[in-house]
Amino acid sequence: MALARVYTMSGEEVDTVQLPDEVFSTGVSTHVLWEVVRVEQTNRRRGTASTKTRAFVVGSGKKPWRQKHTGHARSGSKKSPIWRGGGVAFGPHPRPWSIKLNRKIRRKAFAGILSERLDEGNLRLIRDFFLEGKTRQVAGMLAGNGCSGRKTLILTLEGDELATRASRNIPGVFSASARSVPVTTLVNAEVVLMDERAIDELKARLL
Repeated sequence: MALARVYTMSGEEVDTVQLPDEVFSTGVSTHVLWEVVRVEQTNRRRGTASTKTRAFVVGSGKKPWRQKHTGHARSGSKKSPIWRGGGVAFGPHPRPWSIKLNRKIRRKAFAGILSERLDEGNLRLIRDFFLEGKTRQVAGMLAGNGCSGRKTLILTLEGDELATRASRNIPGVFSASARSVPVTTLVNAEVVLMDERAIDELKARLL
């Protein structure tokens, strides 16, 4: 069983707990992490970019000049893509960008990055975690746990809106539910501070 140290919000070490190896002692390749991050970022794309082809540009369909003997290149419409104000030849159109990813791969990447942060000593469990939505509480917790100035992710129980409100004004600090946090957010975080009670939510997500 993997061991994790438990701290108070002020940074005092109070205990060690055993964590399931299936979640916190799992290796993962860089390619798997890259693949999951790529899929998450791609799935966030709204796919609403749109351009007008010559069929949708407003304008006359009259031939600008006769075909021959004018000295001009032949042209059939002012809506042609080579004209200023004409349509776009190969521009983007609304489309879905979602990519399907195997659930086992996503779970493997999630468990692997958590294991990596634990091995680095950058994952701390916080006992008696409680925030009243005040930024100064988060700032004090970060200072006590040596996280000031570092990209820090705070993992909370699902629905803890006070933690989100208290941390959003501090640059480089993010708060997310352990049940729904993306792998990309974990990869970008240097330090993870997790509510000790959120371990059960991680187990439910991965086991």
